[in-house]
This record gives sequence, structure tokens and C-alpha cells, in this order.
Amino acid sequence: MQFLSLFAAAALGIGALTLPGPALAEISAEMRVALQGAMLSYVDSVLVDGAYTYLDPTADEMRTVYPANVHPMIVTVGDDYFVCSEMVTETGEQVTADFLVREVEGEWTVVQALLNDRASLETAMSKDM
Repeated sequence: MQFLSLFAAAALGIGALTLPGPALAEISAEMRVALQGAMLSYVDSVLVDGAYTYLDPTADEMRTVYPANVHPMIVTVGDDYFVCSEMVTETGEQVTADFLVREVEGEWTVVQALLNDRASLETAMSKDM
């Protein structure tokens, strides 16, 4: 509950940033709240002692990061939504975190987390245009 309670008010109170291009659609405030809430709940559920450990695809090693900044950015790729955030390492290095959120059995759910792999999301966006 640390991450959720710490960032919920900020995340739910801000709008989505949009980038120009056909891959992005207008996202209602209600939808932003639902998507960001799903991301916050997911992150909160996988933290162990406030940390998240993952396999970094760019460094080919296990890394541990901590929640740092909830972005208001939500990106659409086809019918999917990516909610963007940032994590930090113990040394303060910023790591991008992009969460694929889909509706599963009537609930918005994170089905994939991309950490330190913004290039993959940008490539997917360019193919969707």
C-alpha cells in the first residue's frame, strides 16, 4: 500500500499528456483514473519492502528499483493503453516504467510491465500510426 497511498492523489488528479499522432486518442478523465489506478494497484502489489526487482532487457541483469514518479502520460497503441511512470535505483538513476493495461473480465488490469525499455514502446507506437 505504500506506493498506492503515496502517489494515488497525485496520479488521479492529473490529466494525460498526449503526443501528436494517430496512435493517441483523447482519454477521458474517468478512463485516466481507472488506468492509473490499475497501474498503482499493480505496482503496490508487487513491491517487496518498497522495492521492485526485474530483469533489465538492456543490461541483461537483475536490477532493483523503487517507485519515484507517477507520470500523467497515457499512450494508446491500437486498442491498448500504456500508463507511464518512473522508478529509481538506489543510486538515483531514473528508470522508465511503462505498464500495459487492458480490460480483463470487466476490470482494468496490468498485463505487462516494461522497465527500462521505452524504445520498444516507441517502436510499437510508430508501427501503429
